Amino acid sequence: MPDNPIISVGFSPSVDSAILAIAAEKGFAADEGVRLSLVRKNLVGDIVEALRDDELSLGQLPATFPVLSALQLAGMPEGYFAPFTLSLGGASLVVSPDLHKRLEDAGALGLSPSTVSIALSRLCGRRRAQGLATPLKFAVESRYATSWYELRYMLAHCRIAVPTDVSIVISSPQAMPYLLEEGTIDGFYAPEPFGSASILNGTGFMATTKSNIWHNSPERVLAVSQGWAEQNMQHLEALLRALYRAGQWCANASNIEELTGILAAPKYLGEDGDLILPSFTGFLSISDLQMLEIEEFFVTSGKAANFPWQSQALWYFNQMMRWGDCPATLADDRTTCEAVRDAFRPDIFRKALKPLFAHVPSANLKMEGTLRQPVHVGSSRSGLVLGPDMFFDGRIFDPERFETFNDL
Repeated sequence: MPDNPIISVGFSPSVDSAILAIAAEKGFAADEGVRLSLVRKNLVGDIVEALRDDELSLGQLPATFPVLSALQLAGMPEGYFAPFTLSLGGASLVVSPDLHKRLEDAGALGLSPSTVSIALSRLCGRRRAQGLATPLKFAVESRYATSWYELRYMLAHCRIAVPTDVSIVISSPQAMPYLLEEGTIDGFYAPEPFGSASILNGTGFMATTKSNIWHNSPERVLAVSQGWAEQNMQHLEALLRALYRAGQWCANASNIEELTGILAAPKYLGEDGDLILPSFTGFLSISDLQMLEIEEFFVTSGKAANFPWQSQALWYFNQMMRWGDCPATLADDRTTCEAVRDAFRPDIFRKALKPLFAHVPSANLKMEGTLRQPVHVGSSRSGLVLGPDMFFDGRIFDPERFETFNDL
């Protein structure tokens, strides 16, 4: 093994790749002695396949995928974990102009997931009463991505049945705006800039956002195998420091225009900068005529944004049990619960960032959904602030006690 191996990281072309791109382009990786090679893959499934075939060292994947690895579900290779969260938020639910109008008529207000869910439930009830057998159709990027579970969570708020009332189909995010425009789907839930592409083209309206469904929830994480980490721990820790510093750079408002220009390059997103910029300014178009400031729509740094909270891994596990992806009896299986918990590795994060004197939480888990505003908490150093983490429906998730549901 070379003293300084090339670390190849697979990424998909969305704003979630910002930290990786900046770590490479602005010299943060080089400063830490890391030889970083970024490999673009259009689909998360392509990243998983490349990891399985040892074509990549690490991957930028939805936060659910290390949990799937721990559970040995969905073809995810075994033994992968997340020592770093690359992004929070950054996704939106976009619907067709026709569905948007019907949702507004049925009572949807602003970007409120609660009123959107209620309005959608009313529409589905009317469709059933009219004998319309074809369900509404929404697209997500993967059957096991964060988008799948968060969309199901929102729909279940008013007991909207999948697939009877709403069918959820799989598509590449790049194709979603075209599918919406041609009427193949009624909406999609995807990371930026694909929502903005549809909205600014006049073929879509923003219904709600990931940040409204679950404030400051994880979207993409850095996934690494246990075997690779054991052989390259020093290099992994150096990479985490580079990514942390890159995240701070991305969060600096004075760098937004340069960041947008870097991501617009063909080797990264290959999209118009006007579609990328809104994620970083927080001013997003919700229609082709209206713009709105959305608080913490997309977050790369600050308030422990990069910390891999084990409670968040357990929340997705709880949702997997809820929707029958794994048996609900696993909630009582201590070995499985520990494996899922350890799919996120705050211990590695802490050790890696110690030389930077970064503010790091002292706990590995927290009650999810309790913080309505920024709060000062205990940390490895004084001064750590955590951001809001509310669920739209006001629920609180206790990682020591799984919720039970009767949705199935």
